[in-house]
Amino acid sequence: MAKTIALIDVLWFQKGTNDIVCAFEVEKSTTIYSGMLRLLDLAESWPQSDPSELYLVVPKKREKEVISQLVRPSMKSSRGKISYLLFDDLFDHFHSICKLGDDHTILKKIAKCPC
Repeated sequence: MAKTIALIDVLWFQKGTNDIVCAFEVEKSTTIYSGMLRLLDLAESWPQSDPSELYLVVPKKREKEVISQLVRPSMKSSRGKISYLLFDDLFDHFHSICKLGDDHTILKKIAKCPC
Protein backbone atom coordinates (compact mmCIF):
# COMPACT_ATOMS: atom_id res chain seq x y z
CA MET A 1 0.00 0.00 0.00
CA ALA A 2 2.85 2.39 0.78
CA LYS A 3 4.04 2.09 -2.83
CA THR A 4 0.65 3.20 -4.12
CA ILE A 5 0.46 6.11 -1.72
CA ALA A 6 4.01 7.14 -2.64
CA LEU A 7 2.71 7.70 -6.18
CA ILE A 8 0.32 10.44 -5.07
CA ASP A 9 1.49 13.74 -6.50
CA VAL A 10 1.10 15.99 -3.45
CA LEU A 11 0.43 15.25 0.21
CA TRP A 12 -0.27 18.19 2.55
CA PHE A 13 0.59 17.52 6.17
CA GLN A 14 -0.73 19.29 9.23
CA LYS A 15 2.09 21.52 10.39
CA GLY A 16 4.34 19.77 12.89
CA THR A 17 2.65 16.37 12.51
CA ASN A 18 2.51 13.33 10.26
CA ASP A 19 -1.22 13.85 9.73
CA ILE A 20 -2.23 14.16 6.09
CA VAL A 21 -4.97 16.75 5.75
CA CYS A 22 -5.08 17.07 1.98
CA ALA A 23 -3.95 15.12 -1.09
CA PHE A 24 -3.75 15.98 -4.78
CA GLU A 25 -3.50 13.91 -7.94
CA VAL A 26 -2.61 15.92 -11.03
CA GLU A 27 -4.08 14.17 -14.06
CA LYS A 28 -2.99 15.89 -17.24
CA SER A 29 -2.51 12.81 -19.39
CA THR A 30 -2.79 9.69 -17.20
CA THR A 31 -6.09 8.00 -16.48
CA ILE A 32 -8.50 9.76 -14.17
CA TYR A 33 -9.54 6.49 -12.60
CA SER A 34 -6.02 5.51 -11.53
CA GLY A 35 -5.57 8.85 -9.76
CA MET A 36 -8.90 8.42 -8.02
CA LEU A 37 -7.96 4.95 -6.84
CA ARG A 38 -4.70 6.21 -5.35
CA LEU A 39 -6.59 8.91 -3.44
CA LEU A 40 -9.17 6.42 -2.18
CA ASP A 41 -6.43 3.97 -1.19
CA LEU A 42 -4.96 6.76 0.92
CA ALA A 43 -8.32 7.54 2.54
CA GLU A 44 -8.93 3.88 3.36
CA SER A 45 -5.49 2.89 4.58
CA TRP A 46 -3.59 5.76 6.17
CA PRO A 47 -4.00 5.11 9.92
CA GLN A 48 -2.65 8.41 11.22
CA SER A 49 -4.89 10.63 9.15
CA ASP A 50 -8.34 11.21 7.85
CA PRO A 51 -7.56 13.22 4.73
CA SER A 52 -10.92 14.84 4.26
CA GLU A 53 -9.74 16.86 1.30
CA LEU A 54 -8.92 14.73 -1.72
CA TYR A 55 -8.49 16.52 -5.04
CA LEU A 56 -7.98 15.68 -8.66
CA VAL A 57 -6.33 18.54 -10.52
CA VAL A 58 -7.25 18.47 -14.21
CA PRO A 59 -7.44 20.58 -17.36
CA LYS A 60 -10.88 21.86 -18.40
CA LYS A 61 -10.96 19.48 -21.38
CA ARG A 62 -11.04 16.51 -18.95
CA GLU A 63 -13.81 17.84 -16.70
CA LYS A 64 -16.56 15.66 -18.24
CA GLU A 65 -14.38 12.58 -17.79
CA VAL A 66 -13.80 13.45 -14.13
CA ILE A 67 -17.50 13.99 -13.48
CA SER A 68 -18.43 10.70 -15.13
CA GLN A 69 -16.03 8.87 -12.83
CA LEU A 70 -16.99 10.74 -9.65
CA VAL A 71 -20.70 9.96 -10.03
CA ARG A 72 -20.10 6.21 -10.18
CA PRO A 73 -21.81 4.38 -7.28
CA SER A 74 -18.50 2.92 -6.07
CA MET A 75 -17.03 6.42 -5.76
CA LYS A 76 -20.03 7.78 -3.89
CA SER A 77 -19.96 4.99 -1.31
CA SER A 78 -16.27 5.19 -0.44
CA ARG A 79 -14.93 6.78 2.73
CA GLY A 80 -12.92 9.37 0.85
CA LYS A 81 -14.80 12.12 -0.96
CA ILE A 82 -12.99 13.47 -3.99
CA SER A 83 -13.44 16.94 -5.43
CA TYR A 84 -11.64 18.40 -8.39
CA LEU A 85 -9.79 21.58 -9.27
CA LEU A 86 -9.38 22.89 -12.79
CA PHE A 87 -5.96 24.13 -13.89
CA ASP A 88 -7.59 27.33 -15.16
CA ASP A 89 -9.28 28.04 -11.82
CA LEU A 90 -6.01 27.58 -9.95
CA PHE A 91 -4.27 29.89 -12.40
CA ASP A 92 -7.03 32.51 -12.29
CA HIS A 93 -7.17 32.57 -8.48
CA PHE A 94 -3.49 31.98 -7.72
CA HIS A 95 -2.77 35.43 -6.31
CA SER A 96 -5.91 35.50 -4.17
CA ILE A 97 -5.21 32.04 -2.79
CA CYS A 98 -1.67 33.05 -1.85
CA LYS A 99 -2.75 36.38 -0.38
CA LEU A 100 -5.89 35.33 1.49
CA GLY A 101 -5.36 31.66 2.26
CA ASP A 102 -4.02 30.58 5.63
CA ASP A 103 -4.20 26.86 4.94
CA HIS A 104 -5.51 24.21 2.55
CA THR A 105 -9.17 25.02 3.26
CA ILE A 106 -9.01 28.01 0.90
CA LEU A 107 -9.16 25.51 -1.96
CA LYS A 108 -12.72 24.55 -1.04
CA LYS A 109 -13.78 27.90 -2.51
CA ILE A 110 -12.77 26.87 -6.04
CA ALA A 111 -13.11 23.07 -5.81
CA LYS A 112 -15.91 21.34 -7.66
CA CYS A 113 -17.83 18.21 -6.83
CA PRO A 114 -20.70 16.63 -8.78
CA CYS A 115 -22.31 15.62 -5.44
